[in-house]
Amino acid sequence: MKHKIFALITVSLLSGTSVAPTIAHGVESEKTDTTMPVEKATETSKSEKSEQQEETQTSESTENTTEISDVEQPVVTQESATDPTDVSVEESSTYSEAETTIAILPIQEDISVSWDGTTDDFIQRIGEHARKIGQKHSLYASVMIAQAILESGSGSSHLSVEPYFNLFGIKGDFAGESVFLPTYEDDGAGNWYQIYSAFRQYPSYTETFEDYAKLIREGIEGNSTIYAGVWKENTETYQEATQSLTGVYATDTQYNQKLNALIEEYELTKYDQAQATTGSGIIVTDSHPDSDFERYSGENYSGAEYYASGNCTQYAYNRIIQLGGYLDVNMGNGMDWAQTGTARVYKVTNTPKAGTAVSFQPGVAGADSTYGHVAFVEHVYEDGSILISEMNAVGEGIVSFRAIDQQTATILSYVTPK
Repeated sequence: MKHKIFALITVSLLSGTSVAPTIAHGVESEKTDTTMPVEKATETSKSEKSEQQEETQTSESTENTTEISDVEQPVVTQESATDPTDVSVEESSTYSEAETTIAILPIQEDISVSWDGTTDDFIQRIGEHARKIGQKHSLYASVMIAQAILESGSGSSHLSVEPYFNLFGIKGDFAGESVFLPTYEDDGAGNWYQIYSAFRQYPSYTETFEDYAKLIREGIEGNSTIYAGVWKENTETYQEATQSLTGVYATDTQYNQKLNALIEEYELTKYDQAQATTGSGIIVTDSHPDSDFERYSGENYSGAEYYASGNCTQYAYNRIIQLGGYLDVNMGNGMDWAQTGTARVYKVTNTPKAGTAVSFQPGVAGADSTYGHVAFVEHVYEDGSILISEMNAVGEGIVSFRAIDQQTATILSYVTPK
C-alpha cells in the first residue's frame, strides 16, 4: 500500500498554528495517495519545486514554510518502495510530464497541538457523522475525527470539499464516481515525484465515513484483518487503536502521537459515547425507546432524490415511506408542508398524532429562519408533548430525537400521510 502525509506537520504543530491545514495521511484498500489541490499542480513548475526544496532546507523564513506546507508528502511503505510508479488505477500518459523529484525530509519532534477555531468548526460539522459510524461499526469516533483532521486539513483540502467529500484520501471510485488529482509518491530513497491518480468521489460526508469504516473493518485484498487492532473489541483505549494505525495505515512513526494530541486537545472522546444530548435536548440516535415505530432504516426510497440529500425534508419523506405511508415527492421546504398538504387534500391539523409529518414555521423551536423545518412524530405523551425524529438538526445527514413541549406542539402543523 502507498501512504501519504502532508509536509511539515511538525513545524505547524510546534508553532501553535492550526494543525488542520497542514497535515494529512491517506489510505485505500489497495493503494492510497493523498492529493494536493489541483491549483498547486498547475502553478508550480519542476524548477520551482526544486528551488522550493532548497529554500526549505536552508531558510527559516515563514514565507517558505507556508509554501511547502501546501505540498502533501507521502509516507512510503515497502510495497510502494519496490514499485513507486504502481497505482490503483491505470495512469494516463498525458500526465507523465507532471512527474518531478523533490526531497523534503520529515522533521521528528515532540508533538503538541493548540486549539484552533477552524479545526473546532470542522469537528462540529463531522462529529455526529463519526459518532454514528463509530457506534455502527464498533470503531472509535475520536480516532476517525482525528484522522479526518489530518487527512483533509480540517476539511480545507481540495479533495475533501464539495463535490468530492473525500475526507480520507481514499483512491479508486465510489459508485462509479472518481476524480483525477495530482499526488506525490516516494521512490524509496526519500525523493518525491508527482503523479495523477483517481480518488473516490462521495455524495456527502455520510458516504465517506461509511466507506472508511468498511475499509477498517474489512481490510484490504489478501489481508482482511490488517486493521483489526483498531477495532473496539480488540482494544481497551483509543491510544491502542492509534498505535495500531502507526506503521500500518501510515508509516509515519509519530502518527499515533499526532492523533492522540488532537483527541486530547479537542476532547474527542465524547464522540465515542453511544449518544449525545445537546443543550437544546436533542438526542443523537436513530432509535428511541419511547417511539411507537421500528428503528429508522436509513434507506433512501424511490422519490427521495427529489428532496435535498441529508436534510429534514428527505428524512421525513423516507421515514413515512419506510412505515408504509404515501407522500408526494414535491411537498416543498419544511415550512410549506402544511400548506401544500392542505392544497392536495391531505389531512392537516394542529393536533399532534404519531406517524405524521410535523411542519415548523421559520424560527419556531429552532427551525431554520428561512426554510422552516419538518420532522416525524414518533410518539405523543399524555401531557400533550411530543417526541419527534428529525434530520439535520445537529448536522447534515444526522438523525436525532427531541421532545417538544405541549405548548409548542399546539402551534405546529401535522400532515397525515395518505
